[in-house]
Amino acid sequence: MRTIHFFSPWLKSLKKYQKVWWQIESALKSENELYDFVPNAADIWVRDFMPFQRHDEEFVIYRYNPDYLQGKNSKYITNCRDTFLECGGSELLSSTICHHTNLIIDGGNIIKCKDKNGIDCVIMTTKVLYENPSLSHHEILLQLDEIFDAEVILIPWDIIEKYGHADGMVRSLGPGRLLLNCYCDMDKQFGTVLKKALADRFELQELQYGKKYRDNSWCHINYLELRNSVLVPVASIASDRIALQQIESITGKRCIPISMSSVIAEGGAMHCISWTMNTNILCEQKIGFSNPLFYPQCL
Repeated sequence: MRTIHFFSPWLKSLKKYQKVWWQIESALKSENELYDFVPNAADIWVRDFMPFQRHDEEFVIYRYNPDYLQGKNSKYITNCRDTFLECGGSELLSSTICHHTNLIIDGGNIIKCKDKNGIDCVIMTTKVLYENPSLSHHEILLQLDEIFDAEVILIPWDIIEKYGHADGMVRSLGPGRLLLNCYCDMDKQFGTVLKKALADRFELQELQYGKKYRDNSWCHINYLELRNSVLVPVASIASDRIALQQIESITGKRCIPISMSSVIAEGGAMHCISWTMNTNILCEQKIGFSNPLFYPQCL
């Protein structure tokens, strides 16, 4: 499977992010990974507004209109459909492999995985229920199951984290396996509730730092997994080294540290600032995509 990783051009152009981008670009080049930029991104958090690619690689276009970007912050809302169009997906948007929903969804709140029985699942926090107040919880779940073509598993929203993103809480390790953030260090009580919601369907592993835990230790799980390696956020804190060791042991992939304190200070990390697209389905369906980086993938 060949993929391309998208980023916001603000990472490259704004001085405060340039050192972060240089590290990312160097790692992507050394790992022979394709990358490009989202032309009209309003901020750096491309994961949140780019389409979701389902288990069958088909796409979901949703409304990105989160409560934390209202009022004076509405200028940072990037339209999911328009952005995909700008990336080169004009023919794709009208095809049968692109599904549209009016639900308000945040891309950082979608974790694709399979459970112990091989069932396609999507993990989201309950924040999605509060983002769509005109619908009942039952109606929201029915629509999510249908549009994702998967079983949606809701986990509790840790309201201390206003964004309600699942990608800072749990990551897929492959069929039937999940990695949890360091709740044994952050919040044991909440961790117990989270494990209860997932333990019947998945084998769970948890990051843990003990005395090395620091306020920003949450960032390490927000990594970007490549084909042969993992780009792991670090923040010049005590847990950096042990996080790299644990994630490398758990994933079986070489970990490349990305020092990104400037990004972490704003509430996100490596997964949040990236969007990965699998290109296989474009070749199989012979669907045009105007971005020239995709054409070599079909040869």
